[in-house]
Amino acid sequence: MNIIEQEPHFWELYQDNHQYYLGIAVDMSSVVSCWDIFLTAEQIDVYQQQGRESITILAKTIVDAVYRGDFSYLHQHQVSSEQTQAMQTAFQQWRAR
Repeated sequence: MNIIEQEPHFWELYQDNHQYYLGIAVDMSSVVSCWDIFLTAEQIDVYQQQGRESITILAKTIVDAVYRGDFSYLHQHQVSSEQTQAMQTAFQQWRAR
């Protein structure tokens, strides 16, 4: 697992073979809520065609939904604890460089 794109203090995009994961931080003013989700095949295709802008748009869409109190997308795409651990390990290795 490796970080392939990032927007500081907002999101990191990870790749593990053919699967992509997004770590996103949602600032709720008094607390920051961090979520790890997987990208769908369609989202991966869009990223491969359009690049990081597609991830920025996806992240903003998620944040807008959360601000409206809609966490359904995050819950439906939440990764396993093992995937979260792999993402955290990749982040620590990336940060140590």
